[in-house]
Amino acid sequence: MKRLLFVLSLVIVNPLCSATLEVASAADASAPVSVPAPEKPFLIARQEADSRFITSIERVGPCKVTAKPETKGIRVPWQIYPKESVDKHEEGTVIMELKLDPDWCVRKATIVQSTRFWRLDGVSLAYMMTVKYMPKPETIKEKDGEPTVIVKLGWGGSQGKH
Repeated sequence: MKRLLFVLSLVIVNPLCSATLEVASAADASAPVSVPAPEKPFLIARQEADSRFITSIERVGPCKVTAKPETKGIRVPWQIYPKESVDKHEEGTVIMELKLDPDWCVRKATIVQSTRFWRLDGVSLAYMMTVKYMPKPETIKEKDGEPTVIVKLGWGGSQGKH
C-alpha cells in the first residue's frame, strides 16, 4: 500500500498576521515509503468517511507566532469566514481541544464536536495555528502531560456580512 499525502493550503487573514498554512498528513504512516514526504510545518488528520473534514492539525516544528497570547478568549475574525460557507448559509459551533506549548502557542488542535461543515471546521483548525492563547488557569487540564484546554468557536451568518 502506498503512503498517501494530503496537502491543504489555507490563507488565514488575521489582524495580527497573514499566513498561508500548508499541511501534510500521512494517511497510512505504517506503510513503506517509496518517496520521501515533503517537509511541512503542520500535520493533519482527516475523517475517514469524508476526507474533506479535517479532524486535527498539529505543529511539527517550533511556533512562529510572534503576537502576544490572547487572554480574554478567542474570537474569530469575520474576514476568515469562508465565502462559500456564507453563500450556503453554513453556520454552527465547533468545539476543539487545544494542546498548548510553554509559550502558549497552540501545538495541536483537535475537533471534539464538528460544525457539520468541513469548510468551517477546517478554517477553525487552521486559525488556531495562528494564535497564542493563555487561558484562565482553572480551565487548563493536563492531558498526556501537556496543558490542554477546550474552546468553542461560533460561526454565524452575521460574521460573513461585513
